[in-house]
Amino acid sequence: MKVPTFRKYGITKAQLRSAESRDKKISDILTHHLTIGIGIAFGMVVYVLYFNKVQPDNFIQIVTQVFIFASLGIICIGVPALLFKLAEMYYIKQRSRTDEHKVITKYNEERDNYEFWKIRKDFSFWNMMDGLSFEKEVMNIYLHLGYEDKAELNDENFDQDRILSFGDKLYYFTFYTKITEFNDTSEIDKLLERKNKSNCDLLHIYSAKGFHKSLNEFIKDKPVNLFDINGIIKVVRTIKN
Repeated sequence: MKVPTFRKYGITKAQLRSAESRDKKISDILTHHLTIGIGIAFGMVVYVLYFNKVQPDNFIQIVTQVFIFASLGIICIGVPALLFKLAEMYYIKQRSRTDEHKVITKYNEERDNYEFWKIRKDFSFWNMMDGLSFEKEVMNIYLHLGYEDKAELNDENFDQDRILSFGDKLYYFTFYTKITEFNDTSEIDKLLERKNKSNCDLLHIYSAKGFHKSLNEFIKDKPVNLFDINGIIKVVRTIKN
């Protein structure tokens, strides 16, 4: 079975990232803003139905009554939702204090950590990936090691490039996902220019299909590191024995 690629379905990495961002925003709207909106709408419906009974005499009274009914609507809808959320948080907090939960949590963390690094030492794990998956998994390694993804510093014109920080240094990551080995020295010069423009300390180039041997000589004395699959596995094994 072939690995599915985003190109096969006619989509781009930018579209995938946009979709993920959109889903997060929609989730926030549904779980936060919608509750407030429903409450205000509920209060306004009640106000309209009872408008003749309250009989406001002037604009100030209308504004005051609208505010009161909207607030009551938020209270009627929002307070129960808030109480349920607080009850859930209290249960989770109490559960986290039990010895059983602490032991289970520690076991799950160690097990997940072990599995994470174990599979990433396997050449076949990396060799079967499409370009997007390769990029994501390399990023996962560094994020697990404490690097921070500085998305706000990325240039949207170069969606294969990422900037990460660790300590007081910035690292410029780029991913070569074509089916041939990386062999373009002029491209390295362009990447170094982008690295310098972004005030990064070091350039990391990742290529699943490897690099032409001539590049080893070319990058001497340059702030560049080349990583093929074997290089990535070596990094993993060096850090997590």
